[in-house]
Amino acid sequence: MTEQNLIDGELARVLEILEQVKELNKMIGLHQNQSKDSFMISQYEDMKSRFLEDLKEILQHYEIEVTIKDKAA
Repeated sequence: MTEQNLIDGELARVLEILEQVKELNKMIGLHQNQSKDSFMISQYEDMKSRFLEDLKEILQHYEIEVTIKDKAA
C-alpha cells in the first residue's frame, strides 16, 4: 500500500468517525431527554469513547495531540 493510499484511508476513517460521533451524540441526547435509560446512555458513551480513541490515534500520525475531555468531569 502506498503512502498516499494510507493517507486517503486515514482521512476517510476520520470522516467516518466524526459521522459516528455525531450520530452517537444524537442518541445520547435522545436517551438523556426522553427515555432516561442510563444503561443505553452508558453504552452509547462507551462507543463514543472508543471512536474518539481511534480518532486520537490517527491524528497522532499527523503529530496532532488530542485530549479527550470526559463530559462527567
